[in-house]
Amino acid sequence: MFPSEGYFYVKSQKNGLFVSVDGEDEGDDDSQKVYSCGVMKMDIWFLSKLQWASIMMDIEGGDLKSDKRVLQYNRKKTMTHNQRWGIRDGFVYVVADPRLVLDTQEDEGSYITVAVKKSEENDLQQWYLEPYEGDC
Repeated sequence: MFPSEGYFYVKSQKNGLFVSVDGEDEGDDDSQKVYSCGVMKMDIWFLSKLQWASIMMDIEGGDLKSDKRVLQYNRKKTMTHNQRWGIRDGFVYVVADPRLVLDTQEDEGSYITVAVKKSEENDLQQWYLEPYEGDC
């Protein structure tokens, strides 16, 4: 479960890069990518507050399928299955299908996607929550 109070970063255990928004895509479906602290394109992605905010992490197209990109999107009132997330054992997973987890590539600026959870060689699927203390 995510903490119920406070802000935090979602950070890759493999390379220390943070979940952020690139701000380059048009419309309200900005792609989620990984960036180092000094290169992040937007203020911190506060996942702890997303469940109550108007902007959510959203699986592209609404389909719970592997290799779909994760976007920033307006909060939906119905059909929210692709906007609900949990964290367990280092995996940020889709609540509606816990087999699907956040995944990325090793390079800075890589897209974040959902992929089937791997039992081995899953270091790019491992994340941790770093409390926000003013700077990353």
